[in-house]
Amino acid sequence: METLLETPRLVISYDEANDWLHLLWRGSHNPSDEKTCIMEVLEKIRLTQATRVLNDSTLDEDGWSELTYWIANDFMPQVADAGVVAAAWVMPDNLQARIDVHNVLVHVSRPLIDTFLDAEAAYKWLKTEPTAPDRVSEEPKE
Repeated sequence: METLLETPRLVISYDEANDWLHLLWRGSHNPSDEKTCIMEVLEKIRLTQATRVLNDSTLDEDGWSELTYWIANDFMPQVADAGVVAAAWVMPDNLQARIDVHNVLVHVSRPLIDTFLDAEAAYKWLKTEPTAPDRVSEEPKE
């Protein structure tokens, strides 16, 4: 896996063998820095032409309360338009961050997103499952 970006808040890696980006969110943030990080994700999707994303939010400490509407209604459609067909979202341990993920996902119709409680399950799903880009699951899988 090749690291494309590493900041205190976000690590973006490209897994060429699987043709996906691996995102690792960690710590706390502020909305202006967070939007910059999120736009870096879109830039890396376009750069690599990745079709899938493993979005690991396990270490997210405070969520995206200020940005949930923008993520759901602006960012995620851009992700889909850039060619991403599926994303596996590993749920954060932090309760507020989990609520924010839910608030994003209830408004996303594309790309296909499923949620998981651990990265291994997300990895397995992303390797085999993503085929219906109009489906969103809100219940995390073990």
